[in-house]
Amino acid sequence: MRVFVGISSYNRARILKLALKSFLGSRLVKGFIIVADATTMNEVEDYIKAIRHVVNSGFEVIHDITVGRRGSTRARNKVLEKAREGLSSNDVLLLYDDDYIYSGDQTLTPALYWLKDSSVGIVGGRVINLRKRRIDPDFALNIACMADALTRLTGFIMLDIKHGPREVEYTTPLMVMRVETLNKGVKYDEGYSGIGYREESDLQRQVRALGYRIIFEPDFYAYHLAVESGGNRYLDLEDRMCWKWRNHTYFMNKWSYPLHKKILSYMMLTSYAMLNGIPAIRGIIKATRSSG
Repeated sequence: MRVFVGISSYNRARILKLALKSFLGSRLVKGFIIVADATTMNEVEDYIKAIRHVVNSGFEVIHDITVGRRGSTRARNKVLEKAREGLSSNDVLLLYDDDYIYSGDQTLTPALYWLKDSSVGIVGGRVINLRKRRIDPDFALNIACMADALTRLTGFIMLDIKHGPREVEYTTPLMVMRVETLNKGVKYDEGYSGIGYREESDLQRQVRALGYRIIFEPDFYAYHLAVESGGNRYLDLEDRMCWKWRNHTYFMNKWSYPLHKKILSYMMLTSYAMLNGIPAIRGIIKATRSSG
């Protein structure tokens, strides 16, 4: 079994280099799959330099670098495609963002332990922000049993990233999974546009639909630089809220949520917007007008 880290990136070569350098002391990670888009050839060259640095340190790198912008879900699907093509079924893919910092092999070990159980399809971990975000701050309902219960009740996905390990319906974007699972047709749905909100939720639901369990393991974690420029997911608060509304609507319709859960979900999103101010509220208005 080999562990490869899958990362998509847009216009953040210097940030990606920091992420890659954080793995230099790892004995568990053998390589990387990097899908990067850039707006200039200078940025492409910076990506190549970042990749060359880890290759010279003994890591294997599979990469796809282009001038242009594929968007979040398309770029992530290219990572999965490269994994299916270049790795064996018993290899493991660790899904990372380009502004995550690896916290050491001791944090990856618990996740790999869970994957020894053939009933487990995904292990999710904690994402620890190194600074408070100004744009669309993260929210997690870290009350034991409450987040999972409310997720089932309302249809709106709320996370508890404190208590565990435990089986969950949904987990964070920080995930580790066997390539064997990817080979069963799991991929990101490119219907999730803009910031790709709910793209991971959809992928996780696909894995559960195959009969696998999802485990949240709090001892598996990464540090998050929380960079608020560049990247496939960066937009101002108004546009981010607009895409949250649109993509959550798409998610509920795709998975045939009942009407009462749709109503409760919209109430949760509206409350979230009100807590984040006028720009977030304008984003919901924009989303509802465009859908109408």
